[in-house]
Amino acid sequence: MSQAPTSASTTASTTDVGEFITDLDGGQFDRMLSAALSQVAAGVIDNEKTGEVTVKFSFEKIPGTHQVLCKHTCKFSRPTMDGKAGEEVTRKTALHVGKFGVLSLAPPNQMAFLDRKGEPTVG
Repeated sequence: MSQAPTSASTTASTTDVGEFITDLDGGQFDRMLSAALSQVAAGVIDNEKTGEVTVKFSFEKIPGTHQVLCKHTCKFSRPTMDGKAGEEVTRKTALHVGKFGVLSLAPPNQMAFLDRKGEPTVG
């Protein structure tokens, strides 16, 4: 019998989504998303029309590192009395990729850039 493949959802080490969101753009993405959710919800209640919040992430490897550049977009459309209003913001944040693909703002081991002798590690 063969074992089922281990997926990211079953590993002990996965990306902390709450921390990931607050790390993006120095916490600005978190605040922007929070405001968008509230504005859209209020517009839906006040105008009895539908609204939408869309979050998109795309990743690109930073050459020569164990890092990715995360391009993050928050787009929202809130209903108004006469139509709709919205905003779209796209920014980028460099993130470290650890074991099992765990994403973090800082390297998993802050001293990973030094070897045991205190010398800089190479590539």
